[in-house]
Amino acid sequence: MATLGPPFHGRLARSVRHRRSRLMKLGVVLPIWQLSVTDAEKLTLKAEELGLDGVFVPDHILAKPATTQHYGPSWPDPFSLLAFLSGRTRRIQIGASVIVLPYRNPLVTAKAAATVDQVSGGRFIFGVGVGWDEEEFRDLGLAFRQRGAITDEYLKIIKAAWASDVPSFSGKYFSFSGATFAPRPLQKPHPPIWVGGMPGTLSSPAMRRVAELGDAWHPLGLGLDDLEKGIGKIREMATKAGRRDAIGVAPRNLLALTDRAKGGGRAAFEGSPEEIGADIRRAQALGCHYLTFDLPRGEVGGMARAMERLVKDVKPIASVR
Repeated sequence: MATLGPPFHGRLARSVRHRRSRLMKLGVVLPIWQLSVTDAEKLTLKAEELGLDGVFVPDHILAKPATTQHYGPSWPDPFSLLAFLSGRTRRIQIGASVIVLPYRNPLVTAKAAATVDQVSGGRFIFGVGVGWDEEEFRDLGLAFRQRGAITDEYLKIIKAAWASDVPSFSGKYFSFSGATFAPRPLQKPHPPIWVGGMPGTLSSPAMRRVAELGDAWHPLGLGLDDLEKGIGKIREMATKAGRRDAIGVAPRNLLALTDRAKGGGRAAFEGSPEEIGADIRRAQALGCHYLTFDLPRGEVGGMARAMERLVKDVKPIASVR
């Protein structure tokens, strides 16, 4: 799961300008560390068949012990996998939750993301984060302590590359000029940039990054009370940064459906369909425009059934259109 932090146990070209709809959207995060490509394809096709709005994949390059222990050893390249999944689908959005920006040359990332947006017909959501596995950073020859500043600069570089046919940038960590960058993304001005934060925490650096550089806040594992606090803080930061456009909110949480009500003390999006439906309604009232869910671990059939229950049992109760 990804790379937002340490673990916590179609529209096509004619309509791809990505400012948020008022309708709540629902998506799922594929646990690619335990799936074959065929399994990922089956779950994506099932998600589209059910009418879910998006599928997302996480990002690691190396599986160090901490990553293997909590998730698994197999991590397909997210851009390649998303391009493949886009070719097998027609409507559903595809996205990253999240790309660890310091891991790759920012121009390589910009080119890969733009290409996925092109081949998908403008269905790509660009989730980004700073990463959390210090050992992975070390083995990749990267500066772990500087990952926040690097992420900020790389985001600026990527946006610059997407904004001009002949972009240029001069920064502390990376500079370039005098070259053509093409193709640019299909979505204008660019794919939605979702900024992730450390799991279960109100990460001030991530919220500041959203307010200054992102299109949506993509926190991992927050309760609804903390989510409400974070939304208020981001609005304040955005005002100070001179932002006038709306900033979306797209939290990511574990979907834990039970047959019986859990009652008091349960986590957000844990419990009966009625309880989770109430959580979704509250999230929408707080201003969330997209909810992404980690599926319960286990066999692929169980994940497919969890998606079915989300759509058939929870969605009608939540009054999500």
